[in-house]
Amino acid sequence: MYFEFQQERRQAWAPAIDVCERASEIVIFVEMPGLDRSDVKLSWHEGVLTITGNKRQESGTGIARFHCVERNYGTFRRDVAINIPIDHSKARAELRDGLMRIYLPKATSKPDASDIPIL
Repeated sequence: MYFEFQQERRQAWAPAIDVCERASEIVIFVEMPGLDRSDVKLSWHEGVLTITGNKRQESGTGIARFHCVERNYGTFRRDVAINIPIDHSKARAELRDGLMRIYLPKATSKPDASDIPIL
């Protein structure tokens, strides 16, 4: 398996994701309706993409009483382990119309081969 997904069990919700592999890149689609770029953080560490953020509940003006709340709110964290060499220095993301697209270019160079000394 190339990808592993982890989600904190104690959290109330996390955005849904799709992972697509293309010839030169991995593209991750993340549903984020109602979130701005400033609400989300992306980080890369040792082959794991971490997506964290906070979706805030809208507050009405004045005193309001909700009769129904079906949308999810709160902080979230998604970890996606990618077992394909990625050039994370060229990674980029865009958030438009409630959908974030994260582009992770595959590494084009392979590590140099080297001899292993026998002791």
